[in-house]
Amino acid sequence: MSEGLNVGGCKLSRVLTDTGSYAEILLYGAFKRMGFTKTLLKQELTPLIGFAGETTYSLGSIELAFIVIDRPATINAILGRPWLYSMKVVASTYNQCLKFPTPRGIETIRGSQKSSRTCYITSFKDIESSSS
Repeated sequence: MSEGLNVGGCKLSRVLTDTGSYAEILLYGAFKRMGFTKTLLKQELTPLIGFAGETTYSLGSIELAFIVIDRPATINAILGRPWLYSMKVVASTYNQCLKFPTPRGIETIRGSQKSSRTCYITSFKDIESSSS
C-alpha cells in the first residue's frame, strides 16, 4: 500500500500494487476527488473479474492508462503488471517499497503499514455490514 504516488498531477494515496493484475485501475471516488469528470472517460466497457469471481464493468478509461470502475473500496487505485513492467519496478513486499530507475537515479516509494492495516480492517467491516 503506497503512501502516495503522483498520478495526473495529483498525489494519490492508498494505492495497491498487484503483480497479478493485468490492468491499472482507478476507483471512481478517487477519479472525482482528483477533479476529473465523466466527460474525460473513453466509453469502453471492460469486464474485470474480482477475487471472488464477480464481474465488474468499467465506466471507461482515461488517458492516464487507468480503467475507471465504480465500486466501494478502501483503496484508490491498483497498479498492475503493465505499469510495474513499464517503470522497471522492483517490488519488495518485505520492505513495503517499490524501487525503479529515473533520470535522477533510483527512486523509492515506501508503503505505509498503518495505511495498509487501516484498509485491511475497513474492508472486513464493510464485508460484515454488507452480509448483515
